Amino acid sequence: MRGNPFVLLVHEHPEPFDSLKRVLKDMSVDVYSVRTCKEAEHLISQSKPQVVFSESALRDGSWVSLLNLSETANVPLDVIVVGLLPDTKLYTSVMERGAFDFVAPPFEHEPLNFVMRSAGLDVRRRRQAEACVAV
Repeated sequence: MRGNPFVLLVHEHPEPFDSLKRVLKDMSVDVYSVRTCKEAEHLISQSKPQVVFSESALRDGSWVSLLNLSETANVPLDVIVVGLLPDTKLYTSVMERGAFDFVAPPFEHEPLNFVMRSAGLDVRRRRQAEACVAV
């Protein structure tokens, strides 16, 4: 992957995503937002983001819908669920179901940078492995 990482934010509510978006942009991450799973599905197939940050509940689904979508996407990507507050029960559910991570405000550069670096390495490894199998 060359250039800046590209992430997709899927959310209806401005907070905490406006603050997440500011920190990601400060980290030179290209960010685009959509409001529904259907919009995300279209954009994922077209733009192939490395990471999708999802609100826990959406108008037409939830983070689980996006996780399912990521499993059938034409290239590997990671899903990170965004909570309003730290939530152990949601965190456990997210991790058990196979999402890459769960984050909640306040969004600080160092921890978010670690999550993005880890997700980027994971996606790069999975995409390279897929490319080797395709050859």
